[in-house]
Amino acid sequence: MKHFFPFLALSLVFVALTSCKPKDEPIPDSFPKTHLIEEFTGQSCGYCPYGMDCIHDFMADDTNFILVLHHYGYQQDHFTVTGSKKITNKLKVEGAPNMTINRAKTAYRESGVKRSEVVFHPGYLTSVDKTQFEQKTYASVNIQNTYDPSSRELKIKVSGALCTTDYPSLNLTVLIKESGMIDSQVDYSLSSSVWKEFRHANAVRAFLSAAEGDPITVTNQRYSENYVIDLKDAWVPENCMVVAFLSEEFQPVVQAAQKPVVDGTKGGADILHGGITPL
Repeated sequence: MKHFFPFLALSLVFVALTSCKPKDEPIPDSFPKTHLIEEFTGQSCGYCPYGMDCIHDFMADDTNFILVLHHYGYQQDHFTVTGSKKITNKLKVEGAPNMTINRAKTAYRESGVKRSEVVFHPGYLTSVDKTQFEQKTYASVNIQNTYDPSSRELKIKVSGALCTTDYPSLNLTVLIKESGMIDSQVDYSLSSSVWKEFRHANAVRAFLSAAEGDPITVTNQRYSENYVIDLKDAWVPENCMVVAFLSEEFQPVVQAAQKPVVDGTKGGADILHGGITPL
């Protein structure tokens, strides 16, 4: 006589299913840090092209730095978005060009005098020592983009891990930036002072999160957040990047990442600002 034990069969099935479930990778003691540079600029700011040149010289080919441009701080222009206004006001930026690195104090020299400020002029970057920036941090940021060219819908998943259970409140900011847009630009280094056509790069196009960031939910030292946006017709998807970063509430920025909207492209990373046609 055969005996059948349903509970045993169910237990075996449960064990088989759970054993097939992928396990989370172990969380390391730290993560390599990527730094966020935010520049405050404007099309009517004649000194801003020079400020952009200073930042690009500072970054060179250093992939540990991500650049986004807020078109606010001097005057509004064609690339100004509401979120950039909020960030500029919160950081108390007065004038352009100005910039911040990780929204934290950066040490530089002005006329031989050592200073340390959160917001400073890009011209002082020549005296900034990169060794002052931490190489490691306690959080990671990973971006996964799914773009549908027929509907222009972009789905974004931002996830990561924390090396510690002892951390302050963290906010996640997610935005889209674009490069390669052609529009005017005042430039005091130009004899006519105005470019009729100027190639703009790294401009913030939209915030998917709150400008100040959304609080993240952490479970077992991991987090995952999702966002959806329909790209505007005027945007070139191949020239767009998703930028995501974690900050301790609003500042400082703990970790940053960027990824092209369209897989297999550079997301405009190879497009630099510059004048094309003088007025």
